[in-house]
Amino acid sequence: MLKKILVVCLVLAVLMSVSATAFAASNGFVKSPSGSQAPTVEKFEPENEHCMGTLVITSYGDRKDLPTDLRDRFEDAYDAIVKAEDMTDLNDDLAQIAADQKIDPEYLEVLDLFNVHIEGCDTHDGHFNFDITISTSTLDEFVALLHMNENGEWELIEAEVSSDGKHLSFSVEEALGPFAIIVDTTSTSPDGPTGESNLVYIYAAMMVLSALALVVVILLFRRKKAAE
Repeated sequence: MLKKILVVCLVLAVLMSVSATAFAASNGFVKSPSGSQAPTVEKFEPENEHCMGTLVITSYGDRKDLPTDLRDRFEDAYDAIVKAEDMTDLNDDLAQIAADQKIDPEYLEVLDLFNVHIEGCDTHDGHFNFDITISTSTLDEFVALLHMNENGEWELIEAEVSSDGKHLSFSVEEALGPFAIIVDTTSTSPDGPTGESNLVYIYAAMMVLSALALVVVILLFRRKKAAE
């Protein structure tokens, strides 16, 4: 029985440690794109009805699978996000949206970073329409969708979130390159004005309790062994 309790305490302590680290980490991303899955394509409607191309969406963690030019731009997009003081540095239109919605730019972060390109349609030059399902997160706090063009400039893409908060529909003239989904983290940030900074203390308290429980179990286990 003591062994089972010991295992549970160890697992709990590790989970709390990992959770607290992930919660405190900040590099411009709500979730690190190196560990996220790419969004799922629900609908692809090229303007040219004869287009036989396939839309391919790649997560940052799988960027090695991309051609060199696309991979390089993808990495440039990641670096630009990480190095930005806040996300409004990437695009003036995003800064205007933040001002209009009274969002502190400090709380604008990237929910997901992914690359889009088309295979099997080398000569297609029309418009494309997408309906994308985000496989790991909802879009309840969606603010904007940004696209890095061939010149390395971030541009704002008009996008609409479905009523269930899981689908993002948008149209672009060039379906190549990195896209970043920007969300408002005001209500969930540990530094936000909503009192959620208490979560940090909750995590810390849980870690301390787990550590104490672990010590108690070890002492009881040693005492039992000594008595045998």
